[in-house]
Amino acid sequence: MKRSVILSLLILSGQVFASGMLPETSVLLVDAEKGEASMNVTNTDSGPALLYTTIVDLPESDKTVRLIASQPVVRVEAGAMQRVRFMLQMTKPLMHEELKRVTFEGIPPKEKNKQRLAVTVRQDLPVIIHPAGLAQDLEPWKHLKWNKRGNDLVVSNPSSYVVRMTASFTSLPSGKQGSLKNTYLLPHTSMTLALPNKSDTKVEFYPASRYGYKGERYIAPLQ
Repeated sequence: MKRSVILSLLILSGQVFASGMLPETSVLLVDAEKGEASMNVTNTDSGPALLYTTIVDLPESDKTVRLIASQPVVRVEAGAMQRVRFMLQMTKPLMHEELKRVTFEGIPPKEKNKQRLAVTVRQDLPVIIHPAGLAQDLEPWKHLKWNKRGNDLVVSNPSSYVVRMTASFTSLPSGKQGSLKNTYLLPHTSMTLALPNKSDTKVEFYPASRYGYKGERYIAPLQ
């Protein structure tokens, strides 16, 4: 009740509007051999806005691998497109793929003598940094190993590739549902989950493509 009253007062006291920055793709791919990457971002709002670009490390991220936006804050006019460049800094050669995230947020400039509530939209995208010399693999989820360990299910990624997928999976042939702790599995790591059904022999899940799209279902053996 209180929240609705407060929101009503905010709406009555000024204009509520939304601003949004639209990236051209849903994943930022960085080639370590080139040492840089770029992303086009369009201001879909009806007015100018400041584009804030932020690189976010995951808890498991290698902090020695740094990705820096060349212009972390830049003004973008209404309907205009801004090309954001990213520079890669490393203290040693990258041996396997690295996963980070990048956020794009548009914040409209403040106007004098005007009261209005700005509702900004933040775009949060994965960043995959690909090592020099590592062959491209468009189906890295095929490297995953699914193994029974008593009442647990251990999912491991022995490859040098980042694997991204939906959080839910199906244990077959029982059809029982399971859930991953994360929607990604970093190279040479594993996660332990509750085993949906001990007698099942396969798992069905939906991987994400290198470009961020949900792929077709994939069935892997459960050993």
